[in-house]
Amino acid sequence: MSFTCIHIAMAIDNKAKVGFFYSEAEEDLPQIAWCGECEQWLLDNGEEWTDVFQANADFKMLCSACFDEAKNKEPEIHLR
Repeated sequence: MSFTCIHIAMAIDNKAKVGFFYSEAEEDLPQIAWCGECEQWLLDNGEEWTDVFQANADFKMLCSACFDEAKNKEPEIHLR
């Protein structure tokens, strides 16, 4: 199980390149990833995961295979 922003989740189906920023999973927590648009929002707003950010990102649960598919299709991935 993992989570991605809605933009990455939708890009799996429409094959769009949206960017891929992720954090490594901590013990007993799933991996989480967000797109370039969400990353820019974070940078512009103090890099805090506020309720507004989480509402805009609209995180969706993905299986590990779909998470890897999304990650592997992007030309650049960024560990944050």
